[in-house]
Amino acid sequence: MRIPFDFKDEGCRSKVTLAAQRFSLDPVLVAAIVMQESNGWPDAFRPEPGWKWFWDVKNNKPFRKLYQSEVGALHAPEDFHSLMGTADQEWLLQRSSFGLMQCMGAVARELGFRAPYLSALFDPFEGLQWGCMKLGQLTSQYAGGAISAYNAGSPHVGSDYEVSVLRWVERLRPLFV
Repeated sequence: MRIPFDFKDEGCRSKVTLAAQRFSLDPVLVAAIVMQESNGWPDAFRPEPGWKWFWDVKNNKPFRKLYQSEVGALHAPEDFHSLMGTADQEWLLQRSSFGLMQCMGAVARELGFRAPYLSALFDPFEGLQWGCMKLGQLTSQYAGGAISAYNAGSPHVGSDYEVSVLRWVERLRPLFV
């Protein structure tokens, strides 16, 4: 088991800073999202059974629209594939979030994550890279609404999530000076 990130530690700050800079992000904002999403735990995991957006790893495109009977299903449809292991594993893990930034499995696949198993996102470096890549995309797309879009998929400026992240920014900023 990995221990949680402590941003008083230079090593933790430097890992976040490197990932953030790669995608032109404020390291303090990334650290704040880490704290909001996982409280700094690299092994954080959250299943989202109602998730409806999957990535077709065989054809490298969005998976077709789900039938109502497939939403929340424990088993993958016949036409759903995995890179390794069973289609059911990929199905369940694409609708789960992983690691420090709680990047959704399907989102990581869409962004190009091709490790055989999505559990590789528990690695702090991997989780930060893919989470920052998504946040960087959202920052380009939504500018001022990127924080809430990271949580909800679309901007909701002033959301409880955004307010909480901005509180973390205030608390963490002195550690990154």
